[in-house]
Amino acid sequence: MNLTAGSRAAWALVAVALLGLLSFASLDTDNTVDPGERAEALNDLFACPTCDGQSVAESNAGVAATIRQFIRDEIAAGATDTDIRNALVNSYGTEVLLNPPSDGVATLVWMLPVLVLTAGVAVVTVTVRRSSGSADPTAADERLVAELLDQQRAEVDE
Repeated sequence: MNLTAGSRAAWALVAVALLGLLSFASLDTDNTVDPGERAEALNDLFACPTCDGQSVAESNAGVAATIRQFIRDEIAAGATDTDIRNALVNSYGTEVLLNPPSDGVATLVWMLPVLVLTAGVAVVTVTVRRSSGSADPTAADERLVAELLDQQRAEVDE
């Protein structure tokens, strides 16, 4: 299966469109969130330090209530989301983040599934291309077929 110039261009266009959509989706264009909604969104981003896998929003633990109040107070004081994140990380460590940071070894956590998926698609593509290719028969192949046909005819004649 050989790709023509037109199909290559189509695939390139699809890739560019996907990258554009991903870039657009990652932009934060809604700056009109009220403080209550902002606090709820932030509460969902942080893990309760004493609970196993629960967000601050889900937990009934005292430390979770303290963090929720801290978030509300910081929003009221005009702190940015980054300021609040940094303050909580400084107080509780990176374990307070429900999503791992995107630097160092944590980058591998985010990139490994993408790399594995890409490698898998590449292997499947190469395998399909190799198996769908029609190779011309060699002289040895033709001799083998002729011998088998002769044997079949000999058996039928007997």
